[in-house]
Amino acid sequence: MAHCSGCGCTLGWKKYKFQRMWRIPGYYCKSCMMELGKEFDKYGRLTSIASPCHMCGVEYYFLKSGKGEGKHHKYCVICNEAIKNGVIPKKAKKSGPRPPPKQLPLTMMIFAGLGGLMMVMGLIFTMMSTGEDANVLNIVFGAATTAMGFVLVRRTLKSRSLLLGAKRPSPPDMS
Repeated sequence: MAHCSGCGCTLGWKKYKFQRMWRIPGYYCKSCMMELGKEFDKYGRLTSIASPCHMCGVEYYFLKSGKGEGKHHKYCVICNEAIKNGVIPKKAKKSGPRPPPKQLPLTMMIFAGLGGLMMVMGLIFTMMSTGEDANVLNIVFGAATTAMGFVLVRRTLKSRSLLLGAKRPSPPDMS
């Protein structure tokens, strides 16, 4: 669907465009076309300034005044209707970054425990399979389980430090 370049309303089948005036781009509704045509006939150019809608930021010639967020702003027809009908929720004030959580999430603690358990079980499996029926496949499986457990614990601790807001030490400056 096309929108009017004058007020922002949705255009149906009837779209108006300035013929042989390539300096005035866009499609217009009938009322905006009449206003801009009168202005062009009177002054020989457009004296209206296209200003951006406060919400969507698209530039239109004819904006409507509306009250949003406790202040008066100029909105296009679509945004004005949305504000009037209460579709747009009031924005909550943000005061800086989000505070870090007081404790770790349960899923993160479960994954850290699973990683520790994998490390211990892999180490035990490797040590138990080095006896009289030593098999290379058992040793490789135990070593891989230990390594995966170590990687899981390490990743969990790294994401924990990021979550709790701990700063990583910066590398030394080589200059």
